[in-house]
Amino acid sequence: MTTRSHRIYADTQNVTAVSSAKPVELVALVHHRLLDHLHTGKIQMAEGADSSETFSKALDLITKGLASCLDKEKGGEIAQNLALIYDWAGKEILRARLRRDPEMIQGVINVFVPLAEAWREHAGYKDDSFASKYLKPVIASVQAMSGNAAVGMGTVYAGNAATA
Repeated sequence: MTTRSHRIYADTQNVTAVSSAKPVELVALVHHRLLDHLHTGKIQMAEGADSSETFSKALDLITKGLASCLDKEKGGEIAQNLALIYDWAGKEILRARLRRDPEMIQGVINVFVPLAEAWREHAGYKDDSFASKYLKPVIASVQAMSGNAAVGMGTVYAGNAATA
């Protein structure tokens, strides 16, 4: 299969998946795509490559795919809190781009991974390795802070480092 054929097939699969998905599955899909764009943009930024298109797509997913769909009346406090997170994330991505700081992007990723996992679980998806793709291992940082106490703990991820 040629690259062009593969791309057309993948596009068709994506359209089919979106058109037949339930709303909760669409939200899980948007979170997954958002994390993919943030992760790719972070790598591009760290390598000094142009990450503007990738982060623009991430911002579109936040504003058009997530924030615009919130019903603050029906969703109450949860919807209001999500709106605050989405607003913060958009501003943080812009600040990170201005400072060219991939670690700021990792901070945004760390906030969205638990949200994405919750939506994936609610949609019925089972994937124990989902978070490990996006969360930066910080075992070295934990070991530096606590000596060798963390050696037997396995890998600790940035999203859980504060509770480890």
